[in-house]
Amino acid sequence: MSIRDYILALGDDVTENQLRLYVAFKKIKNIVCAEVYQKQILLHLRLNPDEMELEKGFTRDMRNVGHFGTGDLQITIKTFEDFEKAKGLIDKAYNYN
Repeated sequence: MSIRDYILALGDDVTENQLRLYVAFKKIKNIVCAEVYQKQILLHLRLNPDEMELEKGFTRDMRNVGHFGTGDLQITIKTFEDFEKAKGLIDKAYNYN
């Protein structure tokens, strides 16, 4: 299952909006914004980084860093294992928003 399919399967209320530099997935507000690169995918989730244990190379606080899309928590996905770890955080972003 792709990241896109996983996010869209969270609920009937999730919509996808293709923008020039990223893809936004939203309910009422954006819950996940995805930037796709050759070697990695960056997900920006609408979660408070203070409530998470940040893991170097996987999660990052983006509140004071410019980036495409919305969301304060960045997840870097380079492998299938990274995607498996990210699923819980994606679910949390969906349920909080």
